[in-house]
Amino acid sequence: MRKWVTAIFFCILMFASAGTVSGAQEKGIDLGLHDKMLPFAKGESFIVNGQAVAPMAKLHRYLYVKQSFNQADGTYTLEKHGAKLTFNEVTKEASFNGKKTTPAILYTKNNELYIGIRWVAEHFGLKVDYLSAYKTVRIYSSQGAKLSNEEFIQANQSFFDRNKPNPPSKKPIAYVTFDDGPNVYSASILSTLAAHKVKATFFYVEPNVRKYATFAKRAAKEGHYLGLHSVTHQANRLYRSPQSFMGEMNQTQQTVKQISGQSSILIRAPYGSKPYLKQSYRDAMVKKGYRLWDWDIDSLDWKYSPSAKYRILQNVKAGVQQQKKRGDQHVVILLHEKKATADILPEILNYLKKEGYELRAYDPATHVMQNFWKDGRL
Repeated sequence: MRKWVTAIFFCILMFASAGTVSGAQEKGIDLGLHDKMLPFAKGESFIVNGQAVAPMAKLHRYLYVKQSFNQADGTYTLEKHGAKLTFNEVTKEASFNGKKTTPAILYTKNNELYIGIRWVAEHFGLKVDYLSAYKTVRIYSSQGAKLSNEEFIQANQSFFDRNKPNPPSKKPIAYVTFDDGPNVYSASILSTLAAHKVKATFFYVEPNVRKYATFAKRAAKEGHYLGLHSVTHQANRLYRSPQSFMGEMNQTQQTVKQISGQSSILIRAPYGSKPYLKQSYRDAMVKKGYRLWDWDIDSLDWKYSPSAKYRILQNVKAGVQQQKKRGDQHVVILLHEKKATADILPEILNYLKKEGYELRAYDPATHVMQNFWKDGRL
């Protein structure tokens, strides 16, 4: 395979060194396998102390490597096509097909085990390139990949464009967010956003994504961010336990990815995160790399019929003025995908622009903490 020499610099990826990587600054990366990007959330894989690492529990599945763990002696075994890589989680000693090999590259974060990408891949005959300009590690083989690195980048340009961080804004920023969609009002909302050249954030309910897949695909294609808002939207089922909450959000994440192609990490808890998301729930979210958004301004639009749509605008205006008095430079506005909201949306957008706000969709690369618990991890 041809190399794109100008883009590949291994000096910052010294994957072959030994030992456990510990407490250092993490630099997020994306992962590609052969000719496609892998659906890892932003920041889920990263470079730390010169090592590119990924969650072992997830990486081994994408590499089609069988994983097993011997609890008695603390050893992991990875197997593929008859080749066997074994290593000890504590000592890092490793063997490949029964012969001693370089020590394992391991890293622990939030009780999850991360493993060196190059260390694993090259043991199983895969190549690894770092495309520095795109902060992407590409894993490939000459049999599995058809594209050169230049062609790989071109083929995945829409992914890189979508994940490019927004430049810092000199204006205050307003994030217009919509819950409970997609539904029959999505077309009107999306058309209004397009006409006003505004990107928004949608928090989707999983069955609606399946039922109104066309709108989910359109929202992703038009540059909006698709967040996660559960499967059932029923408090007695959703908040039964951290496991039930995470199960619904994981299912919604998978469906959004399957239908829209967008990998989402942002959750909005139905009815707000307080009092439901106590410590154990938030710990589970952190472990899986999720982020959490509540809101600054509640439009209370769920209360109003189309004939009372101006009450929604009044609530937004009152909330904006209150946040300005507080000096808040990043306001998150709660709306829903309903007819009254769709009807009044043009006036809401015009008002926000008149007040000097830059209107943006959520961007994982420039995450703003916005949760009622003030939990900085989320």
